[in-house]
Parts: sequence; structure tokens; C-alpha cells
Amino acid sequence: MKINLLIIFFTCITVLSFAQNRNPKNKAVFLEDISWTTAQEILNENSLLVLPLGAGSKEHGPHLPLSTDFLQAQALADLVALERNVVITPIINYGFYPAFLKYPGSTSTTFATATDMVVQVIRSLAAYGPKKFYIINIGVSTTPPLLAAAKILAEDGILMTFSRYDKPAFEKAEAVIRTKSYSGHADEIETSNILSIRPDLVEMKRAVNDSSMKAKAGSMTPTPIEGGNLNTSGINGYAALGTVEKGQKNMTSFAIELIKEIDMLKDIEPIKGKDRSVEFKDYEGIYTNEKGDLKLEISQKDNILHYILNDRDLRNFFHLYKDGTDYFSSMYINILFIRDKNGKVEKVWCRNRGEYVWLEKK
Repeated sequence: MKINLLIIFFTCITVLSFAQNRNPKNKAVFLEDISWTTAQEILNENSLLVLPLGAGSKEHGPHLPLSTDFLQAQALADLVALERNVVITPIINYGFYPAFLKYPGSTSTTFATATDMVVQVIRSLAAYGPKKFYIINIGVSTTPPLLAAAKILAEDGILMTFSRYDKPAFEKAEAVIRTKSYSGHADEIETSNILSIRPDLVEMKRAVNDSSMKAKAGSMTPTPIEGGNLNTSGINGYAALGTVEKGQKNMTSFAIELIKEIDMLKDIEPIKGKDRSVEFKDYEGIYTNEKGDLKLEISQKDNILHYILNDRDLRNFFHLYKDGTDYFSSMYINILFIRDKNGKVEKVWCRNRGEYVWLEKK
């Protein structure tokens, strides 16, 4: 497999920047390339979906593009596509990257938004049948939100797992090219990867070796800011040591580990969601405002909580998902159930398309 992937890598890299130019040897299907009718045919309980996740705009030193994570996620997805019959979704290109926000052009969502984005994208796709999802995770700060998302989805009966740089297998894959023990960001590894993917976007004359963040944690800053860690380059590691050849080897080794985990996920039995039928009884009922011109009806069926808002019946379209203790969301509505001192639900805080109201249980 390793030799095949390395050969394939050389043939793929010239078309990576053009998503519409897929390799005819692909075994995978890219969701963005097909129609909804074709999606209807291939999305079912036997489908395994792969979601690449990489920041579309995040600093990676003065020598690499802001899209460095995105490009790595894209390249790895293309390598997986050549080896496995999976469905690959569009890249999730925003997420939780707070450490880099002092560098112009870098973007980040909040922790909650990053978690919710993954949860909601996967819930949408799971509604068509698939219950197994694998995320190609290009990031470190993305791990905690993904762990939170996986826990939420598991209670819905959806299995989601993802790649992690701190797993021994992936650490070993990166060790194939690492020549210095210290690395972490926009370093020898990432520089090599982008040189092998999009050399036209790399300015090696500006690549420097920077270990100023060694043994430090927290947000970096390009200029002195109280409470921050000064790092004028935005690099953690030895970027000047990057080469095309190292990048080709690393991307191949990393893709092999991704494929191993995807294969393991395929073999895992589907999981059952949490039985909430007893828990949901607390929420059932009719809630109205003081004027009586707004009515929310909450009911459950088949372990799913539904709602009717002002006689608008959306039970066959958008049910309520539990996202936290007494907190639920749906396409149009967010609901927080409030309990009295005896633990009985007495009212709800309801946000309906941006409008906030309090409703009392009748």
C-alpha cells in the first residue's frame, strides 16, 4: 500500500488545487460532485463518510499560505479517495484556532460553535442513513471540540471518530521525516507537506527556524502583548529544513494511518443511541406566553422529541436534538427548559429565529 500511495501521490499533486478535476482511479465519491438523486442512491446505513477538517485561513509563518491546513486536508482526502470506497464530504474550513488570532488573516470560531458545526453537519448527513463518520483532522486545538462532538453524536446513535497527532501511529508517521525533536506549527513537517502539494505558494526564502515557543503554552503574538507569548515568525519548529521529498513521504505515511483507522471504523458494529423516553416525559406539554398568542407543544415519539409552534407542525421535518442539560436545538428553534426548586419543568427560554421569549408550562 505504501508504495502504491507514493506513486499515486506524484500523479495527484498537479490537480489538487482544482477540486473538479478528480482522479479517474478514485474509489471514493466526493459528495460535492454529485446530485441529490445520486446522493439518495449511495447514502445509507452501509455508507462511511469522511469529513476533511482544515482551517481555510490560519497563520502558518511568513512562508506558508493561510490555507495550509485546508491544503493538507484536501491532499489527504484525495489520497484516501484512491484507496477506499467511502463518501468524502466538502472540507470543513472553519474551527477552533484561538492561539493564532493575533496574526492578521487568522480565523477561529468559539469552542461551542466549532463543536456545534461538526455535530450539525453530521446530524444532517446521518438523517439519510449513514451512522459512521471519520474526520481527517488537521489541527491540535480542534481535538477538544471533536471529542465533545463525538460524545453528543454517540448519544444519538452516531459513531464519529477522527485522526489525532498525539496518537502513537500518527506520531510515528511524522517521525519518518522529522530531523529535529522540536516541532509543532508551520515547521519542518508542514513546510515539507505544502512544498509537495502547492510549491507555488511556499516562499522558502522566508522560512526560518524558530523555537521561541518551546516549553510555553497559550496564545502567540507577533508583537509584544501582555499575557501573550511573543513569536515574531508564527513558526514553532525548523521550517527551513522542509523539502519536497520529506513532504511526499510524510503525506503518504499519514494517509496510510488514516486508511487503517477508516478500515477499523468500517468493522465496528453500529452503536445504539441513548434511550431518553423517560427523561423526555419531563418536557412534554404545552407552553404559552403571557398574552397567549404564542404556543409551543412538546411531545415525543420513538425516543425523539418533537415540537409544534403556533400550530406549525414540523414533526416530520425538524425534531429537537439534545445539546446539553435541559437544552435542545432544531433548525428554527433553541429551547432551554427551566426547572423549579423541586426539579419540575415549569417554563422555557425559547429562541425562535433570533427572537427571544419566555413561555410558561400549562
